[in-house]
Amino acid sequence: AWAAGAVDYTYRRPSRRTPALGGRVVLPSLRRPLPRVAVVIDTSGSMGPDDLAAALAEVTGVLREVGVGGNRVAVLACDADVHAVTRVRSAGEVTLAGGGGTDMRVGIDAALALPDRPNVVVVLTDGYTPWPQETPSCRLIAALVGDTPPAPPTWVETVRVTPTA
Repeated sequence: AWAAGAVDYTYRRPSRRTPALGGRVVLPSLRRPLPRVAVVIDTSGSMGPDDLAAALAEVTGVLREVGVGGNRVAVLACDADVHAVTRVRSAGEVTLAGGGGTDMRVGIDAALALPDRPNVVVVLTDGYTPWPQETPSCRLIAALVGDTPPAPPTWVETVRVTPTA
C-alpha cells in the first residue's frame, strides 16, 4: 500500500508529467509506503493512569503518521496475556484491559501472528518486562513510559516518552 507524495520514487505509476515529454522519457512518481503497524500497550499493574494516558497519546501520533484511512493499525492490550486486539482509526477506539503481571513477549508474538502481519511493532511499556531472546523478523520499537524505565536489549530501538502533566 502506498500513498501519493512524500519520500520514494516508483515507476509502478508514472508521473503525470510524463506525457509533457512526448513519450520519450518515463518519469517516476513520488510515493510513500504505508506500513502495517501493531501497537502493544502494557496494561499491567505497574502502568499508572498517567503512563496509560501517555501511551494513548503515542497511539494518536502513530495513527497520524500512518494515516487512519487504511485501517492499518492494530492495538493489543497486554499484561501477562493479550486481552484485546482491535484495529483502530482513533485512540478513542482502543480497549484497555488487564492489570496483572507483565510479559510483553506474549504481546509481540500475538502481533506477529496477526493475519495482516505488521511491518513495525511498537511496544508502549514502562520497561519492567522480559524481552524476546532474539530479534523478531520485523522492526521492533520500545517506547518507554515513566521516569526511570530499565533499558531493553540493545537490538531493540528505544524511544523515551515523557508523560505530560
